[in-house]
Amino acid sequence: MCCNQNFDLVKSWTEGEIGRRSGGDNVLEREGYAVAAGFSLGLVSLGRGEDAPGSVDALVDRLFQYIGSKEPQNERFHFFVPSIDELNQSAGQIMDGTAINVDVTAPGATIAIALMFLKTESELVYSRLSVPQTHFDLHYVRPDFIMLRVIARNLIMWSRVHASEEWIQSQIPEVIQNGVKGLGDTMSDPDEINVDAFVQAYVHIVVGACISLGKPKF
Repeated sequence: MCCNQNFDLVKSWTEGEIGRRSGGDNVLEREGYAVAAGFSLGLVSLGRGEDAPGSVDALVDRLFQYIGSKEPQNERFHFFVPSIDELNQSAGQIMDGTAINVDVTAPGATIAIALMFLKTESELVYSRLSVPQTHFDLHYVRPDFIMLRVIARNLIMWSRVHASEEWIQSQIPEVIQNGVKGLGDTMSDPDEINVDAFVQAYVHIVVGACISLGKPKF
């Protein structure tokens, strides 16, 4: 029991640190702090997934809030509803108005989820770490965050990673593949196509897939 209580304390502390407001105004400092906290949380929960002691459901929901997930909460992860006291206590968290600043919190939260669910083959968490499937989503998620999601998804679905060009191509959603293929189409309306969005998403997904191929054999 003592070990579980200590684990919960460490987990709760590092979870809060991902969204903690830095003492200064340096954005890079705040991002670095959140990423370090994400690594810490992921490592103390490494590979334990849903078997980690404590309120895993609430923790996962909080991390997906930090990532900026717009998806409805799955019924396995529906327990986190912040109380008035929790909202007051969160005043020191990294916020833009009433919303979490995902530009700061998303990298650390993504890393934490990837390490927590390392090799667990969790379909639920894998599906919530979605890669943009529409034009709207493509403009909503930063390309570097897409890369982190690809890496995280493949760390979770460890056994599905294969060293082949076909597997890398399978990581790229159809909307992005079609968008890249259509860049040379003279019939396309340039006002309807954001060339940079398609190209950057494509490149970051391929890079994320290639990084995933470097997973150690253990």
